[in-house]
Amino acid sequence: MSRIRDHMVDQQLTRRGIHDRQVISAMRTVPREKFVDPCFAESAYEDAPLSIGEGQTISQPFIVGLMIEKAGLDCDDKVLEVGTGSGYASAVISLIAKRVYSIERHEQLALRARDRFRTLGYHNIAVRIGDGSMGWAEAAPFNAIIVSASPPEVPSALKEQLELGGRLIIPVGRGDSQRLKRFTRTGVDTFEEEDLGGVRFVPLIGEDAWTATHPMYTAAVPLRGTNAPEQSSLQNQQRERMGERQRSPELPEGVLDHGKFQRRFWAVQRISWIVFVLLLLACLLGLLGRGGLFSRQMLFFSDGSIDFPVISRWNAPEDMVVNFQPSSEDRIFTINADFLQTFSVEGVDPPHKATFARDGRIGYVFPGDPARPTQVVFRLQTHLVGSRRATLGIGEETRTQSTFIFP
Repeated sequence: MSRIRDHMVDQQLTRRGIHDRQVISAMRTVPREKFVDPCFAESAYEDAPLSIGEGQTISQPFIVGLMIEKAGLDCDDKVLEVGTGSGYASAVISLIAKRVYSIERHEQLALRARDRFRTLGYHNIAVRIGDGSMGWAEAAPFNAIIVSASPPEVPSALKEQLELGGRLIIPVGRGDSQRLKRFTRTGVDTFEEEDLGGVRFVPLIGEDAWTATHPMYTAAVPLRGTNAPEQSSLQNQQRERMGERQRSPELPEGVLDHGKFQRRFWAVQRISWIVFVLLLLACLLGLLGRGGLFSRQMLFFSDGSIDFPVISRWNAPEDMVVNFQPSSEDRIFTINADFLQTFSVEGVDPPHKATFARDGRIGYVFPGDPARPTQVVFRLQTHLVGSRRATLGIGEETRTQSTFIFP
């Protein structure tokens, strides 16, 4: 997962212009797969939002990185996050800022996020179940506020809870007209506003945001000063939108359709990957396993060659073949004494003429044959498991070779 996480940062963040070192480091560190349902873990680093239940989502990595970078966080900052959700963004922020306060409307999401923080060791995050549109007055003022859901207008409470110079990152609007904005407090009642681009988030439900009557943007709290005709017009528009949704249902970006077909598709996909991996392992074992194409290695010397087993199995018979070039003199094959701890020599065909010990090596002497090459087969039996090294030679020339013995 760490390699996939690094790939996500490289491909989805830095290539799109996110270069804040603290943000990059934090997103390389936080295990995003721990903040989604286990069945979605394999999709945790995809460039897409994921459902986390309760009609909420975990934003795609790029959006999380963008919002945190635009908040301009510092190590001494106190940050309010509105919309805890899975807790992923809070965890990333906690590695940059000194203290994080996170509000979540859905009790189950808040409790699960709190458990994740405790389990994963994020101890500078406080979680509250409540109305995010009203902020967290007791902990204010904040150096930064990051809102992960979209209200119709910026809640006044959030602006009021910014300290001078504080930054508020928030998506504002309905449906396709949402804009991600940054408000910087420049005075008691003055704010500098920047438009960061079009986005699409789930609605922010609360006293100073959308109502909970219909979570898909269809019912809004009347804004201050709204008169009755405007309310009636708004209700008509809402009914029209509800009719449109019934005819052509769609989910906002950030909500995936995890229906029966989707779940079956993922099940088939996982089974396919498992079968593929098993076949790949079978092929590798066939090539590398005992008796496979790569289970032996030929060592070449000026006076001959040795066909040596580099992969074997414990307590199994094995052959080592020594090929001598034609010679009118006796030929000598040598092995070091450690070799005999790994393999025992059960027989030599044809039989050797004599043996000797010299410089920690055992020598086998075979009569020369000037007419043709001579092949000698050593019948071996394995004794130990694991990786072993042996020094073998023909005449005065030697080679050091490794072999691996499976249990």
